[in-house]
Amino acid sequence: MAKRVSATVAKNQLGQILRMAEDEPVYIVKHGRPQTVVIAADAYEALLRRARDPEDRQLARLRADFDEMYRSMQAGRWRKGIGALLTAPADLLNTVATRRIRKARG
Repeated sequence: MAKRVSATVAKNQLGQILRMAEDEPVYIVKHGRPQTVVIAADAYEALLRRARDPEDRQLARLRADFDEMYRSMQAGRWRKGIGALLTAPADLLNTVATRRIRKARG
């Protein structure tokens, strides 16, 4: 688990915070909320390299799209529909799927 220190401690013990950051990220907390993260320079450079990698950027976009769709599916109308889908008998699902396929074929 990443270390957390208060902003005051970080200000007064910067050298120690920098040493801690060589091993793992250090969160600087202000008013009970993470404000800043201190990480080692090599870890930062690795993050920059990954951010420039087209496959990683595409994966990040897909992940963001999925997260947004998932959030929208948590709305009440979606929950009701998904609940009905998950509890529907197999023969009903087969009937509906067959109709949809026939309709799509024209």
